[in-house]
Amino acid sequence: MRTALIKAIKDSMRMSTTSTSAIIEDDISGCIEACFKDLQLAGVEKIDETDALIIRAAQLFTKADFNYNNLADKYRQSYDALKMSLALSGEYNTKESEG
Repeated sequence: MRTALIKAIKDSMRMSTTSTSAIIEDDISGCIEACFKDLQLAGVEKIDETDALIIRAAQLFTKADFNYNNLADKYRQSYDALKMSLALSGEYNTKESEG
């Protein structure tokens, strides 16, 4: 369940956590899915929804998609830079060994 991540994104966009419609939450959930798929396509293997950088990536991706404060380009550039850093990091671009 992505409740904590959806809440973090809504908080970052100053949305009420109690009065937001299910439609907006579905849109946010879709953005999270798209973000995670985009990260995977870029080579990010470790996507942990509790990791601060993964949360930040989802926030930036969603803000760009929602054109938050009319600054979609700024948020997309920030997301792309973070995505590149994650994809190049050995901590994020290799699967953890299964024990």
